[in-house]
Amino acid sequence: MWVEKLSAQHLRAFEQFNLQLNAGLNIFTGTNGTGKTSILEAIDVLSRGKSFRCSSVNPIIQFEQNDLTVYAEIHTEQGDCLPIGLKYAHGKPQLKLNREKVEKWSTIAAELPIIDIHPESYLLVTGSPEERRRFLSWGAFHVEQRFYPAWLQYHRALKQRNECLKQKNYPEAAHWHPIMAESGQLISQIFAQYIEVISPYFVDYIDQFGFDEPVEFDYEPAWNRAKSLQACLDEELQQRNNTTTIGPHRSELKLSWHGQKFSKSSSRGQQKVLALAMKLAQSTLLIESTQKTPLYLIDELPAELDEYRCQMAIEVISGLNAQALITSVSPEPLIKFVENDAKWFHVEHGQVSEML
Repeated sequence: MWVEKLSAQHLRAFEQFNLQLNAGLNIFTGTNGTGKTSILEAIDVLSRGKSFRCSSVNPIIQFEQNDLTVYAEIHTEQGDCLPIGLKYAHGKPQLKLNREKVEKWSTIAAELPIIDIHPESYLLVTGSPEERRRFLSWGAFHVEQRFYPAWLQYHRALKQRNECLKQKNYPEAAHWHPIMAESGQLISQIFAQYIEVISPYFVDYIDQFGFDEPVEFDYEPAWNRAKSLQACLDEELQQRNNTTTIGPHRSELKLSWHGQKFSKSSSRGQQKVLALAMKLAQSTLLIESTQKTPLYLIDELPAELDEYRCQMAIEVISGLNAQALITSVSPEPLIKFVENDAKWFHVEHGQVSEML
């Protein structure tokens, strides 16, 4: 899968742009603050309704404008051309896939899988457990058909149970336990299986990146494994909490290295490399499991990695026959090891021009 045409109107500093992209590497250069990252955000927000820099559409709409339009033409693995469009006006999105209206961003996300690599990616390793749950959820969503229906069912029931707990309506809260138990146990099972399947890819990448000892994954489902989730929910209800503290929404993917928590035993550079290895492993598994290739959005790659690992990352992505949009302040850090068929763009004063 790759994006051939990308256009946007009223996106941050851009009044509009229209780009013809390369199926492989597309590199955007320019000084900080010129809008390079906004081009990556255009694809991100089209795929999932938010970007790696903000959690909604509104912040990326151009100042003093009320609407945003993003359009892309995608070439699928089957050779089809698939148009995807977003019109966002006055707080309401209108989505189209193959010129037909769609109601849910998940429909677009399934067709346009995105791997973000950016200056905050190390938070996948050092941030809250929610960061790693997002990692697991992304992977499970794309490779396991049972995941998303179970996720929706679980979170709807979780929301209802929490409302009941706040109102101290404990009998009604218990009504949601069977639904949460069935869907929650399935989610945790899928997460555990996903970790088992992705681990060999992950081990291979961290070995390539020069780690002297394996990094270990350990999934904790956030309830007593000796009991069923329903039994644990029943027991928790007796504590009269005002929110649900057990279940897969509180689960944790723990990373350890040299017998310690990875975030405590590693440098910032090692954390960035580990996050990169996790995302490369995730995309490789996606390709081999579904024959669907993700699109990489990589913000300021030369600033995040040393030259050797920067080159290695580009070689891996190119070897996967994946499309990548990469930003860099200057062409120099990348030009020495980027293939001749890469497409180069320069961004300045809200304008994008192809470099010939």
